Amino acid sequence: MEASQAVQALGATNSEERQKAAEACAKDPSLAMAAIVPLCRCCSDSDDQVSQWSQAALEELGPPAADELDALVELTTSAESTAYWAVTLIGRLEAKAAPAAGNLAELIEKEDTPVEVRNRSIWAIGQIGAADEAIKATLEKAAQSENPRTARLASKALGKL
Repeated sequence: MEASQAVQALGATNSEERQKAAEACAKDPSLAMAAIVPLCRCCSDSDDQVSQWSQAALEELGPPAADELDALVELTTSAESTAYWAVTLIGRLEAKAAPAAGNLAELIEKEDTPVEVRNRSIWAIGQIGAADEAIKATLEKAAQSENPRTARLASKALGKL
């Protein structure tokens, strides 16, 4: 399967086609790198096989291309698994993702953000390593969270800034 075919198949209406493409991406990192955004979308697929193969494909990847940042930021407000993986990939960009730090801070602040996405956003800001005063204030507030994992991640992220 070629990269363009994988990208197209990941958006197919047929779940079997999406599953085959996601599986191909999980087995071939070069395919997965070319299909990062569609794979993120498929992480919340209604078909469990599509979702699992998509997550497996993203798990082993390094940072995405920096030009994927805007598309990944758009996905941070999607369904939980999609948002989680979008935030994870943003964090893997490290300093190159600095323009997205404010968006991540907004996710941390929003009450309806799922805990795992909030925690991953905190981790990602720590990976990015750059934050203005508002972002630091968001992390300081998160460090006071009743959720011990959230508090620990926020303290660790603050230590990296």
